[in-house]
Amino acid sequence: MRIDHRPHHSIIIVGGGFAGALTALNLLDRTAVPLAITIIERREELGRGVAYSTTEPAHLVNGPADNFSLYVDDPGHLSRWLSEKPAANGWQPPENIGSSSPPRYLCGTYVRDELKRAVGEARFGSSLRHIRASASTLSSTPHRIQVSTSDGLVVEADEAVLALGVFAPDPPTHEVAGHPRFAVNPWDAAALDRLKDCEEILLIGASLSMVDAVASMEARGFHGHYRVISRRGLFVEGRRDVAAARDFLADKPLPSTARSLLSLVKTERRAIAASGGDWQGLPLAIRPHILSLWQKAEDLERLRFARHLRAFWDVTAHRSAPESNLIVERVLSQGRLSHGVARLIDLAVDKKGIAAKLKTRTGIERHVFDGVIDCRGHQLHDWRRISDPFIRQLLASGEVRPHTTGFGIDATPEGDLIDEEGQIHRNLSAIGHPLRGVAWESSSITEQRAQAIALADRILLKFTPARAAS
Repeated sequence: MRIDHRPHHSIIIVGGGFAGALTALNLLDRTAVPLAITIIERREELGRGVAYSTTEPAHLVNGPADNFSLYVDDPGHLSRWLSEKPAANGWQPPENIGSSSPPRYLCGTYVRDELKRAVGEARFGSSLRHIRASASTLSSTPHRIQVSTSDGLVVEADEAVLALGVFAPDPPTHEVAGHPRFAVNPWDAAALDRLKDCEEILLIGASLSMVDAVASMEARGFHGHYRVISRRGLFVEGRRDVAAARDFLADKPLPSTARSLLSLVKTERRAIAASGGDWQGLPLAIRPHILSLWQKAEDLERLRFARHLRAFWDVTAHRSAPESNLIVERVLSQGRLSHGVARLIDLAVDKKGIAAKLKTRTGIERHVFDGVIDCRGHQLHDWRRISDPFIRQLLASGEVRPHTTGFGIDATPEGDLIDEEGQIHRNLSAIGHPLRGVAWESSSITEQRAQAIALADRILLKFTPARAAS
């Protein structure tokens, strides 16, 4: 074991996906002192994470390109970057790039390149290094933090940031695990290649990961039938280019219960329908208030929302790219996709394929499919159920504690983490998905962009206290 003592003004960022890369970029661009930044990330390239690692041209960002700029004050930055690039990754830039949905891989390249730009222009001798490993343990004192890695290195710094992203449920332990016709990951190109000659495929989950799976299979020339199941029977729609509805929450105190919020939303949706408007403007009007609504609510109301309304919010607020939706609509029009309410009870190997035991509205059903794709995605937010060794160590050591809602870990509204005894860390923060219980939409690009700016400013203020007096 070798201990690497980083100099003063040093930061460790655990996780090098979008949130971690954006945090480093803002630190480098905004610093007035020399920084030594270390990112611990096992992937080869920084800035990609789970979402932007896929190389499939059919996997698009779900919002318009102008929503994905890394710079709040320059929403057209990504669009200009894309316009300067030749056609790549199977995508030809359209005339109106700002409202288009480019491939996620290209957006990952954009994040990577902007971080490289920030490193190349780093001031005051600031530096960034990438350790290609996984974090194993973390221990903190009031003034220093140590993080050990899977390759035996121990890094010591002044500050640490957890930018750990999302986690998938553990792979199934039933007998289909490892079966060549079972794709545990809807973004596993090799697994999808094995399914292209199937006649009928079961898709478990009906949200955006399902759209990715259908788009990928259609690109492979699949001609069979999809059966899509979800517990509520909801089905993601495509995004339309509409303006935000009127700010109906601005002219009165924000509701404090899930029931009262739902009542207001229903009333507004009826009004939009009566005027011939498009309901897709409604979530755009709600989004600016999400943080205030969530942080104002008691845990009981947050849990009511998560239990009864979360699925409806997710399918309403997070819609698919128009190009992806066209593919799904075409498959539907061909009668090759059916969807409805069903809960998966079990999967088993059958001589004709994979047998699924489903609970539907009419009872228990057994059906044999040629292939199965798990489209539930990386949606395991309860840290008590995550099997990752580093997560388990953080909880077992008491350095962090689960959020009372069961989503992510406990922190102040600003993102400073709270240990198991209720003490606020002064040099350990988080950004993005770990803060889901603190800020519900912290998984969104918009929220993470704002968090990265605020987090960088808080850290730099500690290193340059004179800024607080100016």
